[in-house]
Amino acid sequence: MTKNRAFALVLCAAHRLFFCETFASAAEPPPPPLPYVPSGTQPPTSSPNPPASAPSAAPALEPSDASAAEEEVEESSKRPSLGLSPDAPQVGALPGGVMPSFGTLPTNVQDWRFDFHGLASLPLRAGINSRANPTPDQHKTVLHAPPAVPGDIGTFSYTGVIPEPWVQLNFSYGNPLVTMTVIVAARSVTAGAAFFDPPSQLGIDDAFLSFHVLDRARIHVKFDIGSYRNRYGTMGQYDTGRYGTPVIAAVSGTGETATASTSIGDFALVAEQGFFGQLAKAPTGLAPAMWNDFADPNVGSSFVAHLHAGVAYKDFAQLSLHGFSAWSQDDRATPNEQPDGSIDVAGVDARLTLGRFGHLYVGASRAAARHARTVSGVIRVLNALGGPGLISEYLGPNSAGNGRLTTVAAQYDLSLGTLLRYPVRFDGNGPDLFMSAFGLHTHVASDDPDFDGVDKFKFGVETTYSMLSWLSASGRYDRVIPRVGDSFKSFAILSPRVIFRSKWNAQDQIVLQYSHYLYGSQVLVRSGVPPIDDPTLQPDRDVVSLSGTMWW
Repeated sequence: MTKNRAFALVLCAAHRLFFCETFASAAEPPPPPLPYVPSGTQPPTSSPNPPASAPSAAPALEPSDASAAEEEVEESSKRPSLGLSPDAPQVGALPGGVMPSFGTLPTNVQDWRFDFHGLASLPLRAGINSRANPTPDQHKTVLHAPPAVPGDIGTFSYTGVIPEPWVQLNFSYGNPLVTMTVIVAARSVTAGAAFFDPPSQLGIDDAFLSFHVLDRARIHVKFDIGSYRNRYGTMGQYDTGRYGTPVIAAVSGTGETATASTSIGDFALVAEQGFFGQLAKAPTGLAPAMWNDFADPNVGSSFVAHLHAGVAYKDFAQLSLHGFSAWSQDDRATPNEQPDGSIDVAGVDARLTLGRFGHLYVGASRAAARHARTVSGVIRVLNALGGPGLISEYLGPNSAGNGRLTTVAAQYDLSLGTLLRYPVRFDGNGPDLFMSAFGLHTHVASDDPDFDGVDKFKFGVETTYSMLSWLSASGRYDRVIPRVGDSFKSFAILSPRVIFRSKWNAQDQIVLQYSHYLYGSQVLVRSGVPPIDDPTLQPDRDVVSLSGTMWW
């Protein structure tokens, strides 16, 4: 025996807990990936129909343990959900009908694990327009970034067709019983910005603790506690839909959400309750400015309570009911004997998961505002931020915050690859034609005569043909009618795209898009600080964008 060999054996005998265990584990093959189901959602996908999977860093499972874990995932995937999970990205559906899948399932209940997931979407955008009276030293063609087009996110005209910057990093630590999630997010990236805009750097956007206090095959009870947001009435199967707008309402603040579900035969029942407040209000005397996102000191401390209930049949159909009550009763925000405000929302939605025949969503809501001027963004209706958002976009400046919105919406998605290959399961590894049709209508009743009785309507279609593993061609058409009967304020958008990716079912895409706007003669866009409708600004008719997106 050589001296080197003897020395190695002595070291191994003396330190077998470190060296021998390390060498042995290094020789083992890596464990197979396990599917993952985010809390509160069905299994997400990275293309219309791929298998959800992600690499796992946990030790390899015994066959019986792996089978049990897979059965647990399958059971949890059948639980109906009433809203979109707070850890899902705060963006609408990506071009081509894809949505990121996040996470891995811990191998057993004793495991503690740190997980890091995220999404980054960074677009270069340019609106193309013409200068009215150029000098000899000026170009006739001008370029605008961001594009000067209608459709800010808090308005009815928002379509989501022009890509917006969004970076989200999800950090979580825990086990299947308890998990802390912290989400860092931004609507801009400093290196690509022309100036530093503090409100776009969201920082720690969400932080919440999730307790799975009861997790059995037939019953599940979960509590979320912390600062985060919940969205209800999401039109997509796994995302907020083509418009990136919850149809019922969204709530955000600090508080709790309790969710319980159980199964009875082929039926599943789910109930949810939540209560939110906010950490602070804008202090009296604060001047609204760009750096504080135009905070309004006359908006009071606000609270929202919400209840939901739903019933699902197998993996086929789900019907849900939603109720919200938001209010403010803050003497610091009600000068001159202004009444306390409230916003109440009731909604119902249904979704049909039709297997090879696609996915259908239909939802309706009714929002009633009463002196809503003081109600904060603890509640958002159609992306409008609390009472001031509703007054600005829907109810009118002379409404005193009183009025009602009645909204109906629908979206239908279909993969021809899944339909035509039936009964063979299509996993996304092949050519596909993915189609979507969507629309939303809102009727306004307001105490402001100029806004009372207004109907708003928008609709669109999108198709994506995945012809090669690395290449897809896509197109989308949107029509927006902010005031039915007034075609001068309406507009349409034609948006052809080319999508590149690294392979079938990739977690990345590069999208080159051209959008052409067809305007009525009275369409306005916003400018200035704060942004307001500017009749002197000619909207851009053409927009070119190049965006790179990855999720992990």
